[in-house]
Amino acid sequence: MDEIVKKVAALGLPGVILVITIAVTGLTGPAAIAAALALLGGPAGIAGGIALLGVTGLVAEGLTNVGFEDFLTAIYCWRRQRDPHPNLLKEIDDLPLFDGDIKERLKATVIDGCGCSTAVSSVSEGVALEAIAILNAVSGITPAHHRDFPSSRSLFALTDGTQVRTWKNLLGIDHVFLADAEGKMIYGGFVGWNDAEGLNLAIAQIQQQFAV
Repeated sequence: MDEIVKKVAALGLPGVILVITIAVTGLTGPAAIAAALALLGGPAGIAGGIALLGVTGLVAEGLTNVGFEDFLTAIYCWRRQRDPHPNLLKEIDDLPLFDGDIKERLKATVIDGCGCSTAVSSVSEGVALEAIAILNAVSGITPAHHRDFPSSRSLFALTDGTQVRTWKNLLGIDHVFLADAEGKMIYGGFVGWNDAEGLNLAIAQIQQQFAV
């Protein structure tokens, strides 16, 4: 999944527009590119059309694996490390998205990295750190946004009081979160359908080794 994000994000705005176009219209291939070019327009459209060739399949795969907003979040996580933040914020304002809440969450991603790191608070040692290492070794693990943490439910507790929490979104994408003894999120990640078994095995390993 990381490679798909990098390839689409490297296209800049044309890549983002293609993601939105395919997600909203369901178009793929040349039809999706034509629709995306219509939104881009002008010289940017010409350059974007060349860049988009061969990428529609990757976008469709990304949308299938992680869903629309999480895919956009991952793209802007990558771009915020390389592009000026004011430019990205203006770009987000101009995106053809009817949901203003998504725009605000994408801006938060650019400004403070929301959804860009699996660990959202410092864990330097102990059982929680070992559990995080196991989860980070899962194939396809991708940072989860903290907005989804309240939807998760506790599965079991570790010997240091850390709670392992899980959640499945409307697309059936499996999420895992760790919370400290005070209930604060310290880790969040998710995987696409193809890697769900690997995540379940990792959670089982954590339970076997560290659960109360």
